[in-house]
Amino acid sequence: MQIRPDQLRNNLKARQYPLYMVCGEEPLQHREAVDMLRKAAKYYGYEERESYTADAGFDWNLLLIAANELSLFASKKLIELHLPSGKPADKGAALIQYCENLPPDIILLIIAGKVEAATRKSKWYKAVDNVAGIISVWPIEGQQLNQWLQRRLQAKGLALGVDSIQLINDRVEGNLLAADQEIEKLSLLYPPLSSTAASENGQQMQPQLISLDYEQVSEAVFDNARYNLFDLFDCALSGDLKRASRMLYGLQREGLSIILIMSLFAREVRMLAKMSAVLYPATGQQLNIDAAMKGVYIFPKRKSLIVQTLRNTRPELWQNLLKHLLQADKMAKGAQAGDPWDMMQLILARVAGKSYL
Repeated sequence: MQIRPDQLRNNLKARQYPLYMVCGEEPLQHREAVDMLRKAAKYYGYEERESYTADAGFDWNLLLIAANELSLFASKKLIELHLPSGKPADKGAALIQYCENLPPDIILLIIAGKVEAATRKSKWYKAVDNVAGIISVWPIEGQQLNQWLQRRLQAKGLALGVDSIQLINDRVEGNLLAADQEIEKLSLLYPPLSSTAASENGQQMQPQLISLDYEQVSEAVFDNARYNLFDLFDCALSGDLKRASRMLYGLQREGLSIILIMSLFAREVRMLAKMSAVLYPATGQQLNIDAAMKGVYIFPKRKSLIVQTLRNTRPELWQNLLKHLLQADKMAKGAQAGDPWDMMQLILARVAGKSYL
């Protein structure tokens, strides 16, 4: 059974599975789900804990032995099986056998990394899914991240407006670990009011939320986005000028050399200029796009973006951008008046198709 990370706590109160699996790529949710399962196991009497790492040389018989041997210390046991690769080296034979003969008084917790779509169709995964609670954690962004932030803030006794929550969203760039740190910082700066107050009839009252305005949040929150230089160009190509501009500003604040940024842009623009010239020759007869990309290696994840860009632009754009990059280079070296960072912002806009130089 699939269990969303935000549903896990209530699910554990309602029932306990003999097997759990936590998998995925988002580190904060992954860590919190594993910690919650460990605490729940201890609460329900699974005092003993054994841990195994199923690397390439792991002997899967150890799992079956551990599941069937009597404990000298406790009547209930939690077995943790770390599966870094997301799939077992024995094609899951031991896990299938385990699921078909679930031992009493044992919870098996599989702690895995990313589980590929193809792996989810395998026999061992289906066997696990039939008897387990599976918690898949993935990066969250956009409105979903705003909702996540709001829940975390309320849990800390804080109430923020929509604009303040969006500010945190923008600055952490989907990094939940950074977001959690910022929320923790805000809770320390603005501690919640005492929750010991009681109503006139003696019943415990909910703690009052502290409302923070945009200025308070803006002053407290530090820009934790760690921008990747190689993502900057693709972000502009995708048309997200707002985020690309924020990334460029972040790189500038981090002290990255403008020369390095321009060198990367020049390389990418020259590549697109070359391919665009092949795709749209002077004769006016458009060639096959595969012919234009022949001999140029492009990472598979980038290919669809590059193809779309070539279809929507013409060689003149890239030739003009090379001229503007040369201008920016002269500005950076003092050979021409002007701010090279401002010129890079204009180049970003042109790459994103939002403005014209």
